[in-house]
Amino acid sequence: MINNYYTTIPIGRSQPKTEPSFGKNQYSPSTLKKLLLWQILPRLKNYSVLLAFLLVLSGCMAEPIKPSAAKLQEIHSFLVVPVESPPLEVIPDLLETRSPVYSQYQFQNLPLSVQNLPVSLLLEKKIYRNPGGVLIAGLVSADDSVAVADIHPAQDSAGKTLHLEPEASLQNHWSPTFILAQEVVSQLKANQVKAIMSKHYHPLPMAKEDRNANLGNWHDAIESWYGQDKSAIDYRQSGRANGVDAIVEVGIGRYRIFDAQTSLMVMIKLIDPATGQVIARTSAKTYSVEDSAQALLAPEADKFKLTVQKMGAKLITHELNELGLPLSVLGQYAPAAHTEATS
Repeated sequence: MINNYYTTIPIGRSQPKTEPSFGKNQYSPSTLKKLLLWQILPRLKNYSVLLAFLLVLSGCMAEPIKPSAAKLQEIHSFLVVPVESPPLEVIPDLLETRSPVYSQYQFQNLPLSVQNLPVSLLLEKKIYRNPGGVLIAGLVSADDSVAVADIHPAQDSAGKTLHLEPEASLQNHWSPTFILAQEVVSQLKANQVKAIMSKHYHPLPMAKEDRNANLGNWHDAIESWYGQDKSAIDYRQSGRANGVDAIVEVGIGRYRIFDAQTSLMVMIKLIDPATGQVIARTSAKTYSVEDSAQALLAPEADKFKLTVQKMGAKLITHELNELGLPLSVLGQYAPAAHTEATS
């Protein structure tokens, strides 16, 4: 399974090693706990080492399923449903450029007393909304300029039968899977295949309390969705209402900016709406060396969204081909992109 993990980005310069003396102070036990956590978290100066560590934690996905030729001959129309997207991970953390003052502090070695430490220096990992609507899991200070996002869906979807959520429930948050689902529709239509874009999305199987900045929770939910051999959504009514033979669910796994490298994993499942049985599933990943996170995400993240769209289009072409479905032939969009299938 994909392990639970989150990344802490250390900031600041080394200070003389001292033991913190808390004495009498105005900090609550929970605040002191956060300060102690900063003291024990390791400082990773070499980002290449961190990348290798994250790759080890990437886990293994469920085995792909290829549809039988006989089953494919029965399918002539599709309803394409985006799956809820996880928040974006950015390494190094954007706090360093958003609030340069934090580069002056070294949280590994707390000062002798924390009585005079400003509350604004206490950092928490949150999901916040970047200009342009991109949801990012990262460090946020008490006086930060970014808005913490509310991403709780109407339903608590852990261990229960799921229902499709309306697009409006995203509250103008940008969801990359909607762009990718539309790309699937476009590629199928380009081959004169009936394909309909759903106005709803598939929520990930997560409890409300798990919808936080711990990316391990999201990765576990994605793995759970992808590994299901029968859909948690009852698509019988949707299939009849839209007159389609199959449901295409489009999700994403890895979704990260690491320095100037953007990585993306697209996952596709083909489902029989009458039975909920998974007919096929496949995934593929790619990365592209485009620009820094700051350049991609500023001012409204237009460059980042275009990068994800281009990377996703290439992956979708590959995955539809793997499933034996009609596809359009897309040219190379960037010489710096690399693609590989995942299993």
